[in-house]
Amino acid sequence: MNPVRKAVSDWLYDRGPGRYYQPAYGHIARAIDLREGTFLDVGCGPGWLSIQVAGDRPEVDAVGIDVSPRMVAYAQSHKGSHPNIRFQQMDAGQLTFPEETFAAAAAVQSAHHWVDTAGILCEVHRVLRPGARFHIYEADRHQDEVPRDWVLRRGGWPSDRMVRRGWRRFGMDTDEWAALRGCVQASPFSIQEDDQHGFYRRLVLVR
Repeated sequence: MNPVRKAVSDWLYDRGPGRYYQPAYGHIARAIDLREGTFLDVGCGPGWLSIQVAGDRPEVDAVGIDVSPRMVAYAQSHKGSHPNIRFQQMDAGQLTFPEETFAAAAAVQSAHHWVDTAGILCEVHRVLRPGARFHIYEADRHQDEVPRDWVLRRGGWPSDRMVRRGWRRFGMDTDEWAALRGCVQASPFSIQEDDQHGFYRRLVLVR
């Protein structure tokens, strides 16, 4: 993507979905339910999932990574004074963490950007502890209903039409989801769940 367009896209995401999906991040964090240990947020964007997972739990450390330096800067600005949350620029296909570092990981609206899906799955598998889970979420392009308590609205914004337009543009359809599932089946992970959570398609993988 052109650098100027990428900068504008990151800015719009931070001020759009990054904000109005706050309740969705809360639902996902509660589903992950990490009580202690270190959490890896793959493709963290503006950082809100890491903040939801670890912000009120000092016994949890969260590490968010993103290839975009602007997104990392946005995430840093959002985390406040939480010493147990950090963000850094990193390629998910070339993780610099030691083996078996993390107690859990998640990738929310990240997988549709992956070029080397098999490589990323292997890298995340490497840095997770045995028995740890990797939660993958992607908006469902076929979803029509906007769950009331998954989107934060102010003065009627965003409209259901706008939210659905985002899913159609940046989510996954049935074939794309099947392709991702096929990559997972060829990876070292086991699939624990393949279901729907809110307006997302969800895979829960076990190391």
